[in-house]
Amino acid sequence: MSVTDAAVQEAGPRPTTSRIVNDFAIQVATVNGSGSQTANLVLLRSIFQMGVPVSGKNMFPSNIAGLPTWYTIRASAKGYIGRKKEVDFLVAMNPETAREDVLTLAPGAAVVYDEPLKLNELRTDLVFYPVPFDKLMTGITHDAKLRRLVRNMVYDGVLSRLLSIDMGQMEKALRKQMGKKQKAIELNMSALKAGYDFAEASLTKQDPFAIEPMNKTAGQILIEGNAAAAIIVLLVLLLTMNAAAIVLRDRFQKKVGS
Repeated sequence: MSVTDAAVQEAGPRPTTSRIVNDFAIQVATVNGSGSQTANLVLLRSIFQMGVPVSGKNMFPSNIAGLPTWYTIRASAKGYIGRKKEVDFLVAMNPETAREDVLTLAPGAAVVYDEPLKLNELRTDLVFYPVPFDKLMTGITHDAKLRRLVRNMVYDGVLSRLLSIDMGQMEKALRKQMGKKQKAIELNMSALKAGYDFAEASLTKQDPFAIEPMNKTAGQILIEGNAAAAIIVLLVLLLTMNAAAIVLRDRFQKKVGS
């Protein structure tokens, strides 16, 4: 599996003139227990709220904290939801898998990575976007645990800028994810904005990938697999109870009739 990593932009491939809109796959490589699920769901929902058909799939070999996890988001104007074999845009946040993640990418893919990893040294046929995540987090919170959990929201801000994902939709998705936890919302919004501002000031767009508004998700809902499974189980239970009630009613009527 692959992740992206950073590279010095000057050494990257030349900008591509033909844009690829609403038809590419993003893979986020992180570590279990790092708070990446919130960032990934906010990213997924933001694209969905822009009217673009999108699907997300989590891949992890273990639930143990500290082990690697990969989250793949596929945007497809045609509504395809199956996971793509190719990764077009990689977010490399896990030092343990970053090298392999980058080496398995197809030429022309883009990589957002944690700057100290120096992934740009691995290849010259990719677009690399180095981001100093820890440095950006220093002005947001001094709490070590919170910094570890919130730093992933920085890459949402970076992707918002690079892929033209509406920041208003990002905030809306974040508020939906956090509910009434106002302090958590404010902290994550700060990280989100820090990522966006950094990308705007320091990263030059060199890849062809972009998200543009559509109107193909109207009347639809976005639901996680666990929630969908719970609803199915509930419906099965209701149908079973209804069938049992009908059987009991029929037996009762027969007894009364006799």
